[in-house]
Order: sequence, then structure tokens, then C-alpha cells
Amino acid sequence: MRRMGKRARVLGSLALVLLLGMVGVWAATPDGKSRIDPAVADSLVAAGDVDLLKASDIYSLAWEHDKSLQQLLLSSNMSADLLWRQARANIDKGETLGEDEGEPYFTQAVKLAEQAIEMDPKNADAHLMLAIASGRMALLRGPFKAAGLVKQAFHEAHLAATLGDSIPVAFYVIGRTHKKLMEKSGLARTVAGLTFASEDSIPIYFERTLEISHGNMIQCHVEYADYLLKTKNDKAGAKEHCEAALALPLRDEQDGKAQTRAREMMKKM
Repeated sequence: MRRMGKRARVLGSLALVLLLGMVGVWAATPDGKSRIDPAVADSLVAAGDVDLLKASDIYSLAWEHDKSLQQLLLSSNMSADLLWRQARANIDKGETLGEDEGEPYFTQAVKLAEQAIEMDPKNADAHLMLAIASGRMALLRGPFKAAGLVKQAFHEAHLAATLGDSIPVAFYVIGRTHKKLMEKSGLARTVAGLTFASEDSIPIYFERTLEISHGNMIQCHVEYADYLLKTKNDKAGAKEHCEAALALPLRDEQDGKAQTRAREMMKKM
């Protein structure tokens, strides 16, 4: 019975990976609800029924970023889909490290994503990886000290959203960019040349994110709750999103931190 249970988990996970297809793991399909068990990921790859790109996707879903990158390095076929996945692995690895240790991974991710875009300018995932990597670097350096990176992240997220309208992370990046910039004064935004930020855009992009992801995005729920609580004093709305975030299983490695924020907000309400 145990072996049948494990087999069912493996087959279920394989079905998930095949459903993700070329859209990419970060597209937040409704089927990708939680992390794949690392042991299941090893079994899937060892079975030999998936190519190197999908093997990389499997390990990404299992948060095994070194293994994800190793699969990609085995490929002799250079392509945009290979390069954006390499960028993803570097971003994921960088996010697990401290600021000084993580920045070189984000820098490398920017280079890889740019190379992917050169090969395929219409690749939505490549634009998304460039948006995320640029955004991470901007956060490390300070958005108002790295206005160019903020603009690049915003622009690339818009391109990703336009080219792949089923990618909720792209809309989330746009909404979060508006939110973070609107936390600063109008004068500061003007001096930095970041006047495109708009408070009205924040709920629009967060709502769109949750619509596409079928509500399955912890970090978006928490950021939206923070916005509703601090900007609109909407405790009921904020509580609803915090509860939604806490009810979801972890899928991204940053989800645990987001749920901790949700609990802290709930205590204040």
C-alpha cells in the first residue's frame, strides 16, 4: 500500500509538471498548489520520462535549486527556454542567501535573462525573470538609489504580462512596484524619475494577480492585506486576505516569511 501511495504521488507530480509545459513553473497554474517533495522530485527525474528542461522544472518546484541548475548545465542545446530557467535557478538560489552573498546570483540572472530575450524577444518567462532579478537588485541597493533597475523591472514585468497574460507573477511584480514606490513621498519619486507609480493601480494589479492564480498566491494576499490595512484602514479586507494566505500551502520559499507577516498583521487587528 505504501508503494502504491508513493507511486500515486509521483504520477500526480508528473502530471503537474506536464501541465506546466512551456509556460514555466512560476506561471502559478491552479494545479501547482504546493511544493513537490524532494524525494518525489528525485524519483520523477530518475524515471527518465522527462527532458532536461522539465527535470529542471521539477527540481524548482521541489526548491532544489542546485539540482535544477545542474540539469540545465547538462544540456548542449542553447535556447531561450534554457537560459530563462538558468536565470530562475540563480534567482531562487540568491533568495536563500544573505544580501552580500545573494547579489552575484541576481546579477548573473539578469545577464542570463537578457541573453534569453536576445534569442527570443517574445519569451514572456525571460522578460519575467529579468523583471524579478532587476527588482531584487533594486531592493538590495535601495529603490531610490537604483531607479534604473526599478524602471527596468517595471518595464519587463509589463512585457511579461503582455506576452503571457496567464502569468500572475508578472502582474504581482507590477502591483508590488506601485505599492513600494507609493510608500515614498511624491517629491522623492519625482527626484528619482519614478513618477509612473499610482495608488489606484495597486488594487487593480493585485486583484488581477489573484484572479489569474485562482487565489493561490500567498505573497500577493499578504501584500494586498498590508496595503488595505495601512492605506485604506480596511481591517475586514486585510483580515480576509491574511486568512486566505494562511490557509494556503507553501509553494514558494518566500511564502513562509509572508505567512509570518500575515500572522503579525492579524495580531494587530
